[in-house]
Amino acid sequence: MNFDPTLIAQIAPYQPWLLISAALLLFMLLRFTRKGLRKRVDEIGFRLMREKGLLIWFWLNAPGVIIHEMSHALVVLLFYPFHFRITSITFFRIKPLLQRSQGGRVVRARGRQALQLGEVQYVRPQGNFMSYVGDGFSGIAPLFGGIAMFTLLYWIATGYSLWDMPIDAQQHLQLLRPDWPWWTLIFTPYLILTVTSELWPSRQDWYGARWLTAALALLALLALITLWYSKRLDALLQFSALVASRLDFALLILVLLDFIFLLVAELCVRAARH
Repeated sequence: MNFDPTLIAQIAPYQPWLLISAALLLFMLLRFTRKGLRKRVDEIGFRLMREKGLLIWFWLNAPGVIIHEMSHALVVLLFYPFHFRITSITFFRIKPLLQRSQGGRVVRARGRQALQLGEVQYVRPQGNFMSYVGDGFSGIAPLFGGIAMFTLLYWIATGYSLWDMPIDAQQHLQLLRPDWPWWTLIFTPYLILTVTSELWPSRQDWYGARWLTAALALLALLALITLWYSKRLDALLQFSALVASRLDFALLILVLLDFIFLLVAELCVRAARH
């Protein structure tokens, strides 16, 4: 397919913004497809096992839950010099998820009760600056742990790192590195699904990380203002576009996987209805 050079030249100034916008849109689409997939799995489980079937989604995501909770635990261990101590780690004990108000009080949830499959409990000094820092990094740890595991699984599945573009010298797309074993695709899509399903921190995690995320957002804003004032914002934009181009491809793979799983789940739902 040949593209008009004039059109490419016209788009070039906006290319960084298009790449960054595409990453945001694909992420939103991924969240939407993942919710749709869970809805169908819940319906299948309910039709097969009634209320107990609603737990199928949690058990399917057991590998992702382990990564999620171990990410919390690893950060707590890193803050051991600041008197952080793990008191318990739970993986497979399903219990109601406590909902908290803005004041931090536990409130009773309305409608279907949210559940959690794992939990890491720890103690640390009260009112200490490093305690807030540790709480924050522990809260957002699943985001980084999940990304790291997804990067590893992507390499296991394809032979490429996320930074590589799987295009050969003839500009043909190659999903697998030459001579890479195909059987890795038998199990990695499922593991990628579970890891990315549990990658996003829970509402309770975000609540524990609220002070750190607010501070990081403020620092990011100050950095942007400084770069804009020093006329170096364009360099950051180009770097962000480069990262977004790689992220776009990874998110596109995840969305395509979701559509495949959604199709299978939809067929199962229709079969269960009849």
